[in-house]
Amino acid sequence: MINIILTLIGLSIIIPIDATYLFLNKNFYTKIIDQNEKINWIYAIGTWLLIIISIQLLVLPQVAKDLTQVSYTPFINGLFLGLAMYGVYNLTSATLYPSKWDYKIIIGDTLWGMILTGTLSYILYKIKTINKY
Repeated sequence: MINIILTLIGLSIIIPIDATYLFLNKNFYTKIIDQNEKINWIYAIGTWLLIIISIQLLVLPQVAKDLTQVSYTPFINGLFLGLAMYGVYNLTSATLYPSKWDYKIIIGDTLWGMILTGTLSYILYKIKTINKY
């Protein structure tokens, strides 16, 4: 089930973290992004919502089923969710735009997605557990 409060908390966490990462690493993405393009914040928020909703539907219920799991299980499950989401995106983009997407972007962006999704999964799990959302 999707929890609105947890979704809003997730947005308040993911937006500054991911926006800061993208700003600090904009040179990494210059090969694939036209410098004249502006960020479409509506699509960015949609992307972040999909990540948070996926965590709530796929990671948090799985962790709640087995209370014998170790405390870092939400992080590990989130890593794999990030691998699937960012990996599919990057490999599909590399398939469609092979002159722009090279292995450095595939690996770097997928690793970032894994870390971001894993960390957010762990934080949302802890918030949900402590606050009983």
